[in-house]
Formats: sequence, C-alpha cells, structure tokens
Amino acid sequence: MRRIIICLFTYSILINQTFAATQADTSKTTKYNLSSPSEFVFESYPNQDLIPIRLLGAVKNAGLYHVPANMKLTTLLSLAGGTNNEADLENIVIGNDQQAITAPNGEQKTSLNLNLEDVLKNGAKNDYTLASNDIVLIKNKSPLVSNDSFRIISIISVLLTAALTAVLIKDKVND
Repeated sequence: MRRIIICLFTYSILINQTFAATQADTSKTTKYNLSSPSEFVFESYPNQDLIPIRLLGAVKNAGLYHVPANMKLTTLLSLAGGTNNEADLENIVIGNDQQAITAPNGEQKTSLNLNLEDVLKNGAKNDYTLASNDIVLIKNKSPLVSNDSFRIISIISVLLTAALTAVLIKDKVND
C-alpha cells in the first residue's frame, strides 16, 4: 500500500515538474518574440535615407527594421506581417533611447502608450509617425489565469488526485 502511494506521489511530482519546466522555457522566449532575431530593410528608391526601428512583441516578424523616414506605425505593422492573435492593441508602448517621443498631440514624453484600436477607428490623421531609433513594443494580452496560478492549481490537483487514489486503494484493500 505504501509503495503504491509513494509511486503515485512521485509520478505526479515528476509529471508536474516536467510540465512546469516546459512552460517556463517557452514563456521566456515567446513573451516578446525574441527567439528569432531578424533585420529588415525597406527602401523605396536608391540612396533613400532610412531610419532604424526596433519592433518587438506580438507581431509576425519582430526585429530591426530600416524604413524610410516619416513612416507611420500602421505601415510598419503591415510590413511586419501584422500582429498575432494575442496582441494587446490598446496598450502599445513606444520608446526611444536617444530622444524624446513626440505624442500625436505634440507633447514631448520619454515613452508613449498608444491605443491602436482608437487610431484605426479615428483614421490616419492620428497614426503615430515613427522617428529614428524608436522601439515599438506590442504587448500580449494578459491571460485570465497566470502561469504561476496555473502551476499552483496543477500541483494542488495532482496532490488531491494522489491522496484520493490512495484512499480508494486503502478502502479496496480493507474490503
């Protein structure tokens, strides 16, 4: 009886640890799509001045983009293949490590949170114009249950399953 309980308990811990390790490995590289670095150059005509833009997050092709000056954010996202299904278009973060960001209303900021849903609804006049060395982060939507909560729920359910199995085996042996 004791051996069966120990085996079930050990098995449940091993399964849970394997699942948790797999989840941790995949969540680190895919959170901001950093697993496949890429560099893209979009030049409309020869000797055109290009500016570097870093596009990260929930887009099809994240990476370093060299694009013509005064390109709009929606155009860059189109060139990147669009956003993923997990993209949070209401909270896009734009920063720049070399200069202040100019918001659509003309205000100077260190970073800008942009609601792309509103930009798309209100038309092109509100679209953000990219500047040299801008960093655009398209965040993923927050899940209803975080990975840590899911792990805790998994551990508790495995422990309860092992305990209930042990009780059922004990009852069968006593009968």
